[in-house]
Amino acid sequence: MKNYKKLGFALLAMAVGFSSCTKQDGIYAENGSSGIVELADLPSRTSSTSYASVTKSFDAVTEVDCPILINYTGVDGAPDDVTVTLGLDATIVSAMSTSTAVLTNLDASLYTVPSYTVTIPKGQKQGIFHIKLKTSAFDFSKSYALGVVVKSTSRGTVSGNYGSGLFKINAKNAYDGIYTVGTGSSVTRYTAPGVPANDALSGSIAGNPNLTLSTVSATAVEITNLKWAGGTSGVSGIDNLRATVDPATNLVTMTSLGNATLANLAGKDNKYDPATKTFTLNFRWNPATTTRDVSLVIKYASAR
Repeated sequence: MKNYKKLGFALLAMAVGFSSCTKQDGIYAENGSSGIVELADLPSRTSSTSYASVTKSFDAVTEVDCPILINYTGVDGAPDDVTVTLGLDATIVSAMSTSTAVLTNLDASLYTVPSYTVTIPKGQKQGIFHIKLKTSAFDFSKSYALGVVVKSTSRGTVSGNYGSGLFKINAKNAYDGIYTVGTGSSVTRYTAPGVPANDALSGSIAGNPNLTLSTVSATAVEITNLKWAGGTSGVSGIDNLRATVDPATNLVTMTSLGNATLANLAGKDNKYDPATKTFTLNFRWNPATTTRDVSLVIKYASAR
């Protein structure tokens, strides 16, 4: 009997210890009357990072709202109106910036904060902290971020892991998004200039997996997930494939940072139709050796 009692106490101690370790993951005291206040947008972080981080992307417009959710976690929500005070901390951005992924603290001229105080109503579990972003004025060559901190709360406890975090803020240009590969899209591979390979990787690529166009600058996007005919093998040798649009004419210039030979195919269309959000692209690389010709008709499908 004594052995059973000892085992029972040991299991109870383990359970209490586990509850303590996971307290900020959803186990709270007093049926929600005392909760943890946290930044709800943040994903789980590992012990190797100083702060949890999340990326938020917005269209490049004069002003856009960046809502940041504040959680009061507990079964019944806030026991009464809870006042949460927030702040911005540039040292978080500095701490998370690295030599290979340099972050720039978002300049105060590029945003406004209507209020640093958020109220979570009684019985509710969330409030919203609003930051108004001036994304059309962003420098697209920079990777902007803000460090957000829960400074205080009128009830509950500020989370030790998710009471502060890094919010990367991206501005998307007018061409950014997910695109379908439509009729008229094809690839031709050559074993030598003018000598078609006639292999399985050449042919129509209409219906291939969607392409992702990611903002590089106000007028340029990087194209990824381009595949050969058949839709399974990825096109290689043209890393950082980019399309740059002239807003005045909607004509497009194709380049690749990984292959200087890539260029527009002479005599073929390279243009963007803003009315239908469709790119018509024709480009070639390795013109003096194993030439590759690609024709793309891609149409906007959804936001990235």
